[in-house]
Amino acid sequence: MNGPSRRQLLIGGGGLALAGVGARAWQQGLLGGDNPALAAWDDWSSGRQAGPLKLVGAAVLAASPHNTQPWAFAVGRLGVDIFEIASRSLGTMDPFGRERLAGLGAAIHNMALASTAVGRAARVRLLPDPGNPAHVARILLGPDGSGPAPHPLLPFIGRRHTHRGSWRGGPVSTPKLIALLAFPAFPDVRVALFEAASPRGQRFAALTAEATAAIVADSAMMADSHRWFRHERSEAMRRMDGLTLATSGVSPLLAAGAALLPAQSAQSEGRFWLEATRDSHLPTASLFGLVLTPRPHDRRSAMLVGSAWQRLHLNATMAGLAAQPLNQLPEMIDREAQLGRKAGFARAADALLDDPAWRPGFGFRIGIADAPAGAALRRPVSAVIGPPARLAFEVDQWRAAGGAF
Repeated sequence: MNGPSRRQLLIGGGGLALAGVGARAWQQGLLGGDNPALAAWDDWSSGRQAGPLKLVGAAVLAASPHNTQPWAFAVGRLGVDIFEIASRSLGTMDPFGRERLAGLGAAIHNMALASTAVGRAARVRLLPDPGNPAHVARILLGPDGSGPAPHPLLPFIGRRHTHRGSWRGGPVSTPKLIALLAFPAFPDVRVALFEAASPRGQRFAALTAEATAAIVADSAMMADSHRWFRHERSEAMRRMDGLTLATSGVSPLLAAGAALLPAQSAQSEGRFWLEATRDSHLPTASLFGLVLTPRPHDRRSAMLVGSAWQRLHLNATMAGLAAQPLNQLPEMIDREAQLGRKAGFARAADALLDDPAWRPGFGFRIGIADAPAGAALRRPVSAVIGPPARLAFEVDQWRAAGGAF
């Protein structure tokens, strides 16, 4: 019996290749199916949560540096305690924990807004336990019916997503600019906005490109950044955190094609990030901005900076604007300080500031996009609630109330 012909072998080999591609596509979730790592967004938007759990449901959707989600919560009848999980760290990308605390401040701001959805007045205490700095906040809830009316930003908690793609460019209208900056003052926090085409906007873009290149050239920083990239769907579903191709800013078609390939290295990730920053993020922005504070590494100040960013991003979402953090400049300021180097980026940032005593705590861009951004992976409420750490506090409050609530 004769063996298979060359044509038959080629056809068979092609079939095996197609089968391999199909298997890889299925493995990477490109052929449909539910994504449990996105369920937290649906949980909030559907209104499934009630009472103090609703506050946690809003918190897990807050802005988070590299989507590290550095939080845990203890829930009781009288409110919620929020704890920092320092191990969910960016390492050399965030050597002093400034960005991690900003993420916690964003979560706290979402919780304060969500308290208006449960009809109970809320009081927020930052750093309530001097003996436990990881206990970053306590939210106390009043009795039923004591709260203000539902806040108009509540629907946008579940629609706020970081947009890392190309935008349309062009100016932001005056009404949208007013809406963007409409929020209560935060102590020791200011917001500086620069039109992209202005001298300060161009200076911000140049410094951000320079800082990005410096980060990409720093192998330790890129390795720490790369730890939070989830190329494999199985890892993304297991961890429910970090960055993915779907939220990297590339088109869905390109993301699907890249998902079929082996995971990229830290070096190739850095090259892509630098090119996207120079060719897409900076040229297509309408506005650049900085959230400023006199003490960016003070724990309370860093959380308030994050709260301000959360409010800005929610306001932008409500106004139909896209937003993306651009924290490369503050990150390199911190990296130079960590290494004891000459403060080149810190001095260069002075050109962006009216008062150099107010330092960059958070950088960003805002503009107009033709398509919405996709949702990031998020751990659900059930995964971030810890032991009943509030029990002693609840008992003390019960006794102070005369044994009744």
